[in-house]
Amino acid sequence: MGSAWWKQIRLTPAMGVAVAVLVAGFAGKWLLQDATAPAASTSPAEGSLRVNLNTATLTELESIPGIGQSLAKLIVSHRPYISVDQLVAIRGLGESSVEALRPFVKTEGETEKLR
Repeated sequence: MGSAWWKQIRLTPAMGVAVAVLVAGFAGKWLLQDATAPAASTSPAEGSLRVNLNTATLTELESIPGIGQSLAKLIVSHRPYISVDQLVAIRGLGESSVEALRPFVKTEGETEKLR
């Protein structure tokens, strides 16, 4: 057997840069995960709000059970609403979906906590 393969590798400056970038990337991801964890916990819990369809933020709309990011954006793009029944105009929301959302949405007043 010859000498070990790793002893024959000649380190170049490019390799040093690559290792530094990898280490910085992992460290940055780890630090950002720590930094964003408290922020994620401040978003409202699913089903904890009754939101005004005309004034709610995307985050507040996403707290409604069954509403994800894409539906929240569609709800915002169809503003203003006079009645909750107008949600049926949004693709992906039928009459049964609107009935399920009714306890969590309104068209007048401030967004309020349910629990």
